[in-house]
Amino acid sequence: FHAGIPVAVKNTNNPTAPGTSIVPERQVGDVPVVGIAGTIGFCSVYVSRYLMNREIGFGRRLLQLFEDEAIPFEHTPSGIDNLSVIVREEVFDHAAEERVLRRIRTELAVDEVSVERGLALVMVVGEGMRHTVGLAARATAAFDHAGVNLDMINQGSSEVSMMFGVKDHDVDAAVQSLYAEFFG
Repeated sequence: FHAGIPVAVKNTNNPTAPGTSIVPERQVGDVPVVGIAGTIGFCSVYVSRYLMNREIGFGRRLLQLFEDEAIPFEHTPSGIDNLSVIVREEVFDHAAEERVLRRIRTELAVDEVSVERGLALVMVVGEGMRHTVGLAARATAAFDHAGVNLDMINQGSSEVSMMFGVKDHDVDAAVQSLYAEFFG
């Protein structure tokens, strides 16, 4: 991809179908959403500390703990007094969890730390999403109609993707509800 060579992604069950081409540049069409995907097997390490936002370097020190333990992170949603680190469960076994939580408590003196397992990440992507009003509302309405509770919502400042955190057991319903909403 970085060399500018197009990549063709084919369907294993139907290799003669056109598939998807991944190219370095493309024209943005009239359809804002071009892809929806969901992946299970994540957990969230939730950390809360009063006035965390005023402490210089807190986020860096938290992520340094994960680096020290050789645990890569996927995402770090945050608020004023809290920060969550989303990691894959396969690299965060119970022994790693115990080590990380112990270090967070002792080295960062947090008010609260907890782990939630069994999460899935659902992505909605498309270059056409940029400056398109109402896409987040449509996505959350689709989840509502499907009875899927949202644990996390994030839209980056680039506006070309939205990430939703749901329970593993809700991932299929979440993806299907988004597909019906945007491609119906």
